[in-house]
Amino acid sequence: MIAKPEVSIVVPTYNEQKYIRRALEGLFAQKADFGYEVIVADGNSTDSTVKIAREMGARVVFEPKRTIAAGRQKGFMEARGKVIVSSSADVHVKPRWLAKLVEPIRGGSCIASGGPVIPKDGNLLEHAFAKGLLTPAATGLSKLGIPYVVADNMAIRADVFRKIGGFDTDMVTAEDTYLIKKARKYGKFKFVKDAPVYISMRRVREWGYPKYLLYHGSNFFKYHFTGRSHSGYEPIR
Repeated sequence: MIAKPEVSIVVPTYNEQKYIRRALEGLFAQKADFGYEVIVADGNSTDSTVKIAREMGARVVFEPKRTIAAGRQKGFMEARGKVIVSSSADVHVKPRWLAKLVEPIRGGSCIASGGPVIPKDGNLLEHAFAKGLLTPAATGLSKLGIPYVVADNMAIRADVFRKIGGFDTDMVTAEDTYLIKKARKYGKFKFVKDAPVYISMRRVREWGYPKYLLYHGSNFFKYHFTGRSHSGYEPIR
């Protein structure tokens, strides 16, 4: 265990044994000139998630409430780093992802950052949509002061996180946007387009394109314009 990690990566989990090993392999293989730790915040999984996480070297904490926001909150509160990164159990990351994502925060120009989310097992259309539409849109919105952030790939200064009280643990979605909108009164948010994570398309495969795009598109506008997010988000394992 690193005595004084500069960065903490938090991964909320619940029954993620199919994905967690691959995700942690990438998270522990980062090429960075600073120390970091990986915290798995588990909702009392009934499968081998916790066993795998401990075998891989993650620090495991437990949050029985089982909302993803509560899991993130628990992990963030346990973090020892000056910068806290939010990730997920089904990500794949390249070796320089972490250094690039946190660079604006470590350099002092921003208090939070986020990066693109790209399909890990997607087809040509899905990759084109993510890289050709979502990433440029997120970059433009960020410059306009409208944070487009996904909790699979975001970071925040730990002192700012604690100052604003963290996540709303009752939220089942948009907890990432909630956090960054509160944090922005203390400094700037930057979208780092060259720090992508690659995620499983399991939810898209289960829901289909129309339901997935309608849900997330409407949720984005609903939260930014009304301050309320959708109240339901079914788990997909």
